[in-house]
This record gives sequence, structure tokens and C-alpha cells, in this order.
Amino acid sequence: MVFDHDMTIVDSSYAIMAGFNYVAEHEGLPKVSHELTMKYIATPIPTFCEGLLGEYRPEWVKMYRENNERFERELIRPFEDTIPTLTALRKMGLKLAVLSNRETPRRVLERTGLIEYFDEVVGALEPYGHLPYKPNPAMMNELLRHMNIPAGETVYVGDADLDIVTAKAAHVRAIGITKGNFSREEFELLGAWKSIDTLSELITIAEAEQDAVH
Repeated sequence: MVFDHDMTIVDSSYAIMAGFNYVAEHEGLPKVSHELTMKYIATPIPTFCEGLLGEYRPEWVKMYRENNERFERELIRPFEDTIPTLTALRKMGLKLAVLSNRETPRRVLERTGLIEYFDEVVGALEPYGHLPYKPNPAMMNELLRHMNIPAGETVYVGDADLDIVTAKAAHVRAIGITKGNFSREEFELLGAWKSIDTLSELITIAEAEQDAVH
């Protein structure tokens, strides 16, 4: 079972909001709300910048990225059911991995204490060198090759449309989780195998799949 990172196993929305509020304060712009931040979660960065700050300026994005790590350190937290769910899945014998468009997701997983639950962590720069971002399936394909696990025995859990597209391109079953900005109905229209509201639902799904195999 492979997981996206942001808004799938951790709530990064408050760190994102704080980063854009840093830019807003610096530029004398209105404060960004959490509700507005959630509205633009998982959209391309120019769209995100326009939605939160009124327009897209590359220098604003640069300022956000240069300062956001400290907000992430303070504000990114696992969802309440993340650790219990990962613990249960590991006890069931599943191999677990993270696949994220973050360039180096291992660093934030170490800070949140989640790194110990995963057999492999894949980002755009680690551990296989530079690979294309999702929805290109290259990261997923390389992960499956490295772990020697067939695509047909893999699921990818994510909160956004690009996660579903990535999974389908790699011939992996996709599970959409409604922690971000997409509903169950939207995930189904995108072709997700299943959609869930909480990570704990994955335990029941995994149990059903194991029963079917046995």
C-alpha cells in the first residue's frame, strides 16, 4: 500500500496557510484563512498563489518556499488515525511506502515520527535521483521495480486528482481519501477503485482483500 504524503497521512494545511500568511503580511495583503487554503489545496502553485493572494508572482512563491520549512516543522501533524492505521496495516503484513511530489519527503517523515512505518519513501529527488512529478507514473514504476511488487498487488492512497491519474497510469488501483479538496463522487468519476473519508477504512479494505486471496 503506497501513500501520498500531504493531506493523506499528515495535515499540512496549517503550515501552508502560515507560509502564505507570511508572504501576505510582508506584502501588506489580506490575511489568508484556513477555509480559503483548503479550497485551493492540491491545485498548481500559480493557481494556489492567485487564489490565496489575488495574483501569481514568482517572487511570492520563492518567498513562501524559502520560509515554509520552519512552519512545516511547527505545524505539520499526522492525522489522528494515521499511526493506528499504519500500525494495523503493518501487523497484517503489508508493505507500506510513501510516494510524494515533495523532492525529499523523508525529512518531514522523520520530523513527524512516521518514517518508521514505511519500507520505502519516494520523492522527486530521492532515492532514485530526479524523476518526473506526478501524474507521470515514473516514480510509481520505479518504486514497484525496486520493491519487486507487481502493480496488480498495489494500491495508491491519495487526496487529489493527480494521485488517481498517477495510479491508473501505473496500472495500480487508486483509493481517494477526502481529506483534501475532492469528494467520494469526484474520485469515482476519476476512476478510483475505492474512496474513503478516513484512513482507518483502509483496515477493512485490506482485510477484505486478504480474505478474498485466502
